[in-house]
Amino acid sequence: MHSRRAGLIYIVPAFALLGLVLFSPVFYGFWFSLFRIQYGAPTDFIGIGNFMRLLDDPALGGTVRRSAVFAAAAVVLTVAISLALAVWIHKLGERRGFIVQMIVIVPWIISTVVATLLFRWVFVNDIGLALSLARWAGLGEIRILNDPTLAMGLLIAVSVWKRIGYAVIILLAGLKSIPDDYEEAARIDGATGWQVFRRITLPLLKTPLLLVTIVLTLSNLNTVETPLVLTGGGPGDATRILPMDVFDRAFVTYDLGSATALALVMFFGNILLVLAYVRLARWKA
Repeated sequence: MHSRRAGLIYIVPAFALLGLVLFSPVFYGFWFSLFRIQYGAPTDFIGIGNFMRLLDDPALGGTVRRSAVFAAAAVVLTVAISLALAVWIHKLGERRGFIVQMIVIVPWIISTVVATLLFRWVFVNDIGLALSLARWAGLGEIRILNDPTLAMGLLIAVSVWKRIGYAVIILLAGLKSIPDDYEEAARIDGATGWQVFRRITLPLLKTPLLLVTIVLTLSNLNTVETPLVLTGGGPGDATRILPMDVFDRAFVTYDLGSATALALVMFFGNILLVLAYVRLARWKA
């Protein structure tokens, strides 16, 4: 009994601080969203009026669809490429594998704004390297930001490039935790490399893959720096995703009421996504 009380004494302050940092802004934001906001201060109580205004916004549906397409494409490509890279690095020698890891991890450790600006300078600016090479190859002027499909493709490419280092490190750690005896036993039984990967390696990477998928999904659904710096949401609204919509509502049009309501909807949507992923991980065919 004494040890139990001593344990509570140690963990209660930590959980209290965690709750203060993580959940107090959510409760305050919910209370804030129930009022009409004028000059940054709550005035008249309007209940769910700010949430109803979101439903009346005809542009919100398109923003949600673009966000889903962007996040799904970025996550699938990042996981697929990082898994291939992790398997390749795992089979390299220790020295060469370490060098490749350092190269792959560089985009992840640098600032998102800096990484996005690098892409913008290379692919978007008139004097950028990519446009110069396109002119040299006779492809003419390629205006990526003027084409909705190319702009979204560039946004997805930047997201994949920026986050692939994190995914590789997590998956590589998962690969290193798999005993070599499993593969050796499968080889003795006549299994091919693809069969070993599909029947042994991939199932044992279930937890790292789940972790990577959750983190990448939440990261892509909640990023505002990349679209804001790279495309500004353009051309038109082609790359305008939900975090940028929240940013514009709060700091461009100063509609703090609907911005807070949309941020809360995204917050609870993130929680539902995490629960769905965890539930899916427990499912067995």
